[in-house]
Amino acid sequence: MQSQALGKNAHTLGVLPSILILVSAFGIGAASVYLAFDSLLSDEMTLGDVKALHTGLSNADDAALVLCYITVYIFLQSFAIPGSVMLSVLGGTLWGTLKALALVGFCSATGATICYFLSYYLGQSVTRVYLAERMKQWNEQLENHKQHLFSYIVFLRVTPFLPNWFINIASPHMNVGINTFYWATFFGVMPLSFIHVQAGETIHRITETDNFTFLTPQNVLTMTMIAVAALIPIIIRRKFEKKEKAE
Repeated sequence: MQSQALGKNAHTLGVLPSILILVSAFGIGAASVYLAFDSLLSDEMTLGDVKALHTGLSNADDAALVLCYITVYIFLQSFAIPGSVMLSVLGGTLWGTLKALALVGFCSATGATICYFLSYYLGQSVTRVYLAERMKQWNEQLENHKQHLFSYIVFLRVTPFLPNWFINIASPHMNVGINTFYWATFFGVMPLSFIHVQAGETIHRITETDNFTFLTPQNVLTMTMIAVAALIPIIIRRKFEKKEKAE
């Protein structure tokens, strides 16, 4: 489909060696992240704790803070670990919508691309064993949309048709070009990420004053927009399913 695609003749390992290498890489990365950020981990946080954390992070060196943020975000994306939503919210709290949205787009696309390469070099044997049928079905969909593959990948990122981890793992074995994959991911995560960083800005307003009132017109409007936007992927999915049944 794309000249940038890695191709189908990837070096493959057996299932067990691939899993062992992947688990080792994950363990090293997880240990590094945990040791670096252990002081920020807490089971429960009150509003006062959140405000104190926000103040502390806001006063930290911006370059170091951005580097730490990018490192953790990319790690989560690379191994499909839940938590990126809260990091997006944190980004909105610290830097506002525009800067946070750019960081989230970069981290999401970069982390997904690392997952893409991990799957390409280590996951071919595993995907053949555990995801063969599902990949066969998706390959048929890709063939139907090969003339507008970029738009189709963006659409999949926005809507809940396929989980992101599956797109990341399957794409290198479906001959999806790396350029198409990266930029479709970058733009595809923007709509939902915008909602998350907007929520972060609301939290920022909470931390600015001790006399915060939640039911202000601005907050009600923001939360209403978030609720409506959250329904859009569901509506699109239902319309798409009805169209397929009609055909």
